[in-house]
Amino acid sequence: MSMNRRTFLKSSLATGLAVSFPHVVTAQQGRTYRTALIGCGWWGTNILREASACGRCKIAALVDVDRRQLAKCTEEVAKWTSDTPKHYEDYREMLAAEKPDVAIVATPDHWHALPTIAAVRAGAHVYVEKPIGHTVMEGRAMVNAARAAGRVVQVGTHRRISPHNVSGMRFLREGHAGKIGMVKCFVLYGGGGPEQPRKNVEPPKELN
Repeated sequence: MSMNRRTFLKSSLATGLAVSFPHVVTAQQGRTYRTALIGCGWWGTNILREASACGRCKIAALVDVDRRQLAKCTEEVAKWTSDTPKHYEDYREMLAAEKPDVAIVATPDHWHALPTIAAVRAGAHVYVEKPIGHTVMEGRAMVNAARAAGRVVQVGTHRRISPHNVSGMRFLREGHAGKIGMVKCFVLYGGGGPEQPRKNVEPPKELN
């Protein structure tokens, strides 16, 4: 778990964004890696697109509790590859049936730990989105599971190595901004202010 993202990606899922295959399996040149995506929302689909671009991933399975997300992801996958991944609503069933070499965990944050632990125990290397978990205990359990299984796990802290962030930090460290007297930080994603209470509704029929 000490491998940095650039090293992992260069030896784990190689694409134009510096993505290749796990360091522990680079000796097996030309091998195709059965890859599963757990969490098929927009960002998970984006990560899978980069994995597919390396030409060494066979997309074996898509997992999501919402069939609408599965449908959207499947539509996108068809644009990049002729692979026909199987659909699952439960990652445990997928791991047992498909035995992927690589699992991409792109679920909501509170569902990062359990799929990652299950995947490494099933023999898969894992790319899991940040944050690794909600608590130190979750993170420790994930590290312990990966080490026990001898699997590579990479956390998607991509902003640490994104070119514009790297160049920005270099600019500051080299003193080009001059003497800094105040720093203001903000995030602007739009939205309508604080969330307002809403009535309970029945879950969508597509959602398990």
